[in-house]
Amino acid sequence: MIGRRRSLVMMLVAGALAFAGALAAQVTAVTPAPAPRAEAGEGRGVVRWTDPDGQPLPFQSDEELIAFLGTAEVKSEKRLTGGVTFPTKILLEKNGVRADAIFRDVNEETSAPTFGGGRDSLNFRDSYIYEPAAYKLSRMLGLDNVPPATLRKLKNKKGSVQIWVENAMTDKAMRQKNLVAPDQKRWNKQLQMINTFDALIYNTDRNSGNLIITPDWKIWMIDHTRAFRRIPNLQSPDSINQCERGFYQKLKALDEAAAREQLKEDLSAYELDALFKRRALLVERLDKLIAERGEDKVLYAYTEESPAP
Repeated sequence: MIGRRRSLVMMLVAGALAFAGALAAQVTAVTPAPAPRAEAGEGRGVVRWTDPDGQPLPFQSDEELIAFLGTAEVKSEKRLTGGVTFPTKILLEKNGVRADAIFRDVNEETSAPTFGGGRDSLNFRDSYIYEPAAYKLSRMLGLDNVPPATLRKLKNKKGSVQIWVENAMTDKAMRQKNLVAPDQKRWNKQLQMINTFDALIYNTDRNSGNLIITPDWKIWMIDHTRAFRRIPNLQSPDSINQCERGFYQKLKALDEAAAREQLKEDLSAYELDALFKRRALLVERLDKLIAERGEDKVLYAYTEESPAP
């Protein structure tokens, strides 16, 4: 498992570097379609989402968007293929506002040993409930690259609903098109943040199909139904060599009692215990690296500024 995890991280970084410059002229010559974006001057993490026509949604906060996701009428449904959980893309509408979203209802659990496809563990669980848990935890840590998600029902079936990232492609599709991010330093900083977050939540199913890239070359994390294992260790600690400064500070200062309170409806006591043991190990490793190499070699700053055209 550790070897496969390390191989995935190396593949993401090396793959992006290998495509460097291949189609740079093509990428920069095309005006990108509207995508989720941060408003200037509003600070990191304030995102403006768009409707299926590319028009900005009117929500001023994640809380407003989540209320919409949980209560808006479902106007259409389309079962998606290409993965293993077969989620449903839905069109929501309320008070004249329309938005696409994705509904997940997978909820598989077994105490028997399971192997392959991100299932390597005892007490395996593949559940929609981890999607809002990943979103909530990402916000506690100052991240804004997990789309808002909440719980709701679709035709009396329990599941999670998450805002659809419009005008985006998967990392897999990007590679197939031989596209490359124009700012490799910014790209690799994002990958390291994703790697650290996945280590924290013990995500066993990160792949090029659930990393979503918008035209501003921001990477979004989706599909966390196979995260939050009960395993208290880090999957691949050697792959954690750097951390975004704000992320590290929030990780270290995270109020465990408050976090448990926010996550108690999504995670079991066993899952929460394992999560905070992994958090302690992450902080311990980063502190050790800082002591050995120096803070400037381990911690870095990341901004939401888009690369210049």
